[in-house]
Amino acid sequence: MWNARAKIIYSTFIIWTIMVLFIVYRNIEFPFAFQFIIGYVIFLMLVSLHCLINIFLNMRKSKWSTIRKKISTFIMGALIILALNVLFIYLVKGELRITYTILNAIVFSFALTFGEMMFKKRNI
Repeated sequence: MWNARAKIIYSTFIIWTIMVLFIVYRNIEFPFAFQFIIGYVIFLMLVSLHCLINIFLNMRKSKWSTIRKKISTFIMGALIILALNVLFIYLVKGELRITYTILNAIVFSFALTFGEMMFKKRNI
């Protein structure tokens, strides 16, 4: 299921995340800490790009009916998450920043809907 490159990428991601959380939690200030965290953020963006590429490569091989179901699930999930988020923020805080709320709903719905396609084989 997983090739060696994916194992290396994901294990590096997990190890690096633990180290960055330790640095931030303990408030460790050594000269290399800031560069280490900047490197982690760059690595995080590259891993996210790798995951998106895997999702789209796997989606390309899927049947059109499967893609249509996933897209409708994505849209409905984004709308439901957006509505619940707006309702919760309005009830708790009273102030609402809709741009952050929309972006969070879209990203979370995309991850829930298409995230499983990242781990499937390409010959679906």
